Amino acid sequence: MIRSGTPIRERGTLGRFLPGIRMKLFGFLLPLVFLLIMSVAFAVTEVTEFALRRDLLHRGASISRVVALSAGYSLLSGDRLALDRLAAETRASDPEIAFVAIRDTSDIVVAHDRISENGKPFPPPTSMEPQGTFADTRADEVVRDGRNLVEYTTPIVFAGKKVGTASLALSTESLVQAQRALRRRIIFAAAAILGIAFFGTLLLASLITTPVKRLHEAVLSLGRGEKFRPIPATSSDELGELTRNFNRMAETILAQKEDLQRQAQQLEEAYIGMVRVIAASLDARDPYTLGHSTRVAKLSCELGRQLGMEEEELMHLERAAIFHDLGKIQTRDDVLLKQERLTRDEEEQMRSHPADGTDILRMAPFLHRYIPVVRSHHEWYNGGGYPDGKKGEEIPLHAQIIALSDAFDAMTTDRPYRQALAPEEALEEILRFKETQFDPGLADTFAEMIRRLPPMDDATLKSMAL
Repeated sequence: MIRSGTPIRERGTLGRFLPGIRMKLFGFLLPLVFLLIMSVAFAVTEVTEFALRRDLLHRGASISRVVALSAGYSLLSGDRLALDRLAAETRASDPEIAFVAIRDTSDIVVAHDRISENGKPFPPPTSMEPQGTFADTRADEVVRDGRNLVEYTTPIVFAGKKVGTASLALSTESLVQAQRALRRRIIFAAAAILGIAFFGTLLLASLITTPVKRLHEAVLSLGRGEKFRPIPATSSDELGELTRNFNRMAETILAQKEDLQRQAQQLEEAYIGMVRVIAASLDARDPYTLGHSTRVAKLSCELGRQLGMEEEELMHLERAAIFHDLGKIQTRDDVLLKQERLTRDEEEQMRSHPADGTDILRMAPFLHRYIPVVRSHHEWYNGGGYPDGKKGEEIPLHAQIIALSDAFDAMTTDRPYRQALAPEEALEEILRFKETQFDPGLADTFAEMIRRLPPMDDATLKSMAL
């Protein structure tokens, strides 16, 4: 029957599903690094491919000029054998050379690495795209027989007179293969660097955000009132200094908090002590109720232990029991100490003491927790009590416990209008009113508890008030 409050959800629960500063920093840095690596890889590829093509153009132009210089005299003297040998040897000197042709001023092939081409007109290419001029050699990218070639054309000059033209072509397949191999190497290198950058960025983000995360967790821990452990500050930068300053600030806050708690506890104990004195003085106004609040508190705590309450809850139960009749301080003596039965108006005055006690407790904020108990200790299980007509579970558990103890103590002590009942007679009366005035489960537990206690004669009852 012990009631528990509804747990309160911590603020910031939704925040755990949002990206933290580490992921934000990582998400910001990684794309920048990726773009940087891709830009560098693209630039390196372009520069290297340009260098490869330039090397090919210069190499082909140099070979073409050598052929033109070597063919001048043989062409002028009509030494066809020397020209054929020049064409064949040049073709064999480099596997990238697609063909070598030497033609006269009429554009008739006089020497070719393929003998079958001799004597034929030099055929024009399917397509031609100029690539540049190197001294007197012109380079063009052409398509011949479905092959992409770089063709070089160099005039053959002897004694200042043009006597023919030397043409040769280099295959672009080697250039394409070299470019592909270069791209593969650059892509592999970029991927490796990107992988290193990935982990490096993650490490950098972690190095930056780990101290921040520790500070965040420490702030939450400090706010929850948990034991504070200083955050280790391993760096000497701004984050390290911030961490050390936070540790000093937290220690100052905790010291001030402990001092405030100590002062608040002292104030609370002083106020509660004062209220205890008032309650004892109230009991002393009537010799028949001397020690009543103390006895009710002890019986209530004993029942609370039977129900498995913790020590802190028992402390609050005891205080509520001490305060339960506090409102009677506003009841006039001629009503409180009247020897005869009360009139209807006088009963109404007596019934106002739960509400009056509530008004007194409102004067101290740290006693507000006892207001519902003090106000409800005369409520009945079936709703027939006062002042609010609460019933069943609407009545606070502590109020129900105090109601049982209050009724038992009232019946087992002498009153002006009747003699005290024996404990067993009082229990029979309580059990007769279970489900009407008292919670049936609590009433049964209370009866079992009283029957296990030592016999309570007048001396015992009076000793409980000490």
